[in-house]
Amino acid sequence: MSDLSWINAYGFFGVRLFELPSLLVCLLLIFLLGYKFQIKQKYQITLILHCFLPFVLNDVLFDASYMPDQFKYWRGVNALRNGELSYIDALVNGGNVEQASAFLALIPFPAPVSVISLGFYNTFLYIILFFILDVKKIFTDISIWFYLLFPSAALYTALSLRETLIFFFMVLTLVYARESKIFKSMLFIAPLYLIKFQNFFILGPIVLLYFMFNVARKGMGVAKAVTIAVIGLVALLLSAPIAIPLLNSSRVSMFVEDGGRAEDISLITGAGDFVFQGLTSALYFLSKPLPWEAASALQLVQSIENLAVLVILFLITREAWRKFPDKLTFWLLFMVLSMSVYGLVVANYGTAVRYRYPFVMIYVLFVCADCNITRLRSNKRIKNYTQPIFKSSE
Repeated sequence: MSDLSWINAYGFFGVRLFELPSLLVCLLLIFLLGYKFQIKQKYQITLILHCFLPFVLNDVLFDASYMPDQFKYWRGVNALRNGELSYIDALVNGGNVEQASAFLALIPFPAPVSVISLGFYNTFLYIILFFILDVKKIFTDISIWFYLLFPSAALYTALSLRETLIFFFMVLTLVYARESKIFKSMLFIAPLYLIKFQNFFILGPIVLLYFMFNVARKGMGVAKAVTIAVIGLVALLLSAPIAIPLLNSSRVSMFVEDGGRAEDISLITGAGDFVFQGLTSALYFLSKPLPWEAASALQLVQSIENLAVLVILFLITREAWRKFPDKLTFWLLFMVLSMSVYGLVVANYGTAVRYRYPFVMIYVLFVCADCNITRLRSNKRIKNYTQPIFKSSE
């Protein structure tokens, strides 16, 4: 592979001068699409501020080596752009890093000259997704600000990681599922199998249920959701002999990969422990690190963010339950499934935040859209909150 260290000779400010073309592309995109779709100025200003985040994260707020995976994707995209690695080899024979790099390398941006470069690639995806969600009428007054101001989303969409790519594909899969466009939904879920197979297997059944029950119009119904949950619990018990060794292996592997020691991770000991942890891990995964678990300034900030997000999720869920419980139950099922799966295998706090944010964002976006949540507290002067937006044709 060609030597990429030449950029270090230009120093802190010199490196960032090379990134100005990417910054200008992002800004121009906001100006053009903002004008075309008549986006309010306050939203455009927030997006513009987001464009500067790649400059102030790596080697400013924290050392770039704090998230070393960034260097893997940077080298991967450069190898593809330089012809040292073919796209076919990357997608067919490569690992997750090469496969994600292949998708990132297709984004029409200047060559990634430094480890912060792909932060602008991801910012580009974040901006494009904003305008898609706006045009598709997914945003409400609540969810649009959550999208723009959610700290974890701001962080990971400005770093040189694959998380934004995963989030992008997940959201578009659900956007087109919501519109009953099966082919387009399948088109966007397919890349997840390569770059994040866990999310593929979580999202696949969810999308299937979304189509089957026509959730956007009719909802799922509490009884159906409970029935599915019971079936899932029975399946959990039946699969315990096979699933427990695989989960323990994954728990150890991920814990060691995040810098821990294999002997320090607790293992699932039996079917009872498996079911108990499966049921309780969802809430813990959603909330960790708790304030008393924070071991660094960044983790303390993340724990404070978690508490604020939990309050917002509670308020959104409460309003959705008051208005459209049949639609809410589907998204609660989605949230419990996703948080339980990751809660069983992820122990590292930083990794939990990194893996959690797409699911939290999706929950807020689509609960607010499907249940018409425009405020966090009910307006008592408005009656008939329980009247559905869509009337069943049955």
